[in-house]
Amino acid sequence: MAPQKRNSGQSSGGSSSSSIRCNTPPPSRTKQCLAEHLTLPDGTTAHRVPVPRHSHDRMIPFSDGPGISIKDILKGGSIQDSPEFDFQTGSRKIVLQWPGYDSLDITINSNTKQELAVALCTALHKFYSLASKIQPAVESVPWALFSRVHLGDIMLKSIHWNAGVWVPEFYVLRKS
Repeated sequence: MAPQKRNSGQSSGGSSSSSIRCNTPPPSRTKQCLAEHLTLPDGTTAHRVPVPRHSHDRMIPFSDGPGISIKDILKGGSIQDSPEFDFQTGSRKIVLQWPGYDSLDITINSNTKQELAVALCTALHKFYSLASKIQPAVESVPWALFSRVHLGDIMLKSIHWNAGVWVPEFYVLRKS
């Protein structure tokens, strides 16, 4: 099932057997652990994609900067696959969230950070392709996939554990 436009009147929460869940709730203004934006040496600004805040107690980082390029990973690029002391191989339930679109639940099996990064980038590419065919909710227009945010501008920063699922953290590059 394709991502759908988030309706302002939809209620959040509630689990469903569908791969698409009801809308992504608005981000909380509490606990701002990651920078809202980063300025790179070339003047490009990387803006954190707003999603509901989550715990930073358990996370798997992919980069020290604004993240790894989704397109680079999809073209065969690699990340520094350093062993994490608590990195566990196997199955992970992931929730892809993007402002203005319903979230997407997926399961990823990985043995390394590289495999996890490739699987997340592949899933985001599929989500992007499906979501680009619809208009997001009005309040999320700056984050509209395809028309305002291009796949080549999306960076995968990390993935965080939150309420029984893993949630990726993305940044979007924008020229100043």
